[in-house]
Amino acid sequence: MIEEFPGWVITAGAGGGYIAYRTVLVPRRSGLSNVRCGATLEELYEHLHQELRGQNRHTPASRPVTEQS
Repeated sequence: MIEEFPGWVITAGAGGGYIAYRTVLVPRRSGLSNVRCGATLEELYEHLHQELRGQNRHTPASRPVTEQS
């Protein structure tokens, strides 16, 4: 399942649960998170899926390049 989240490192938390952090940080005001946590792997994966949905909303749509004269 970890392959579903490229750009994230997933590790066990010291006090229990799991932590994921981005390998490339996003700006604070992006509306995205650099760290996500979950009590279980299933909960963490749901949080990461939410993050991916938010990331897709913040990714600018690609527009065709037009030549200017």
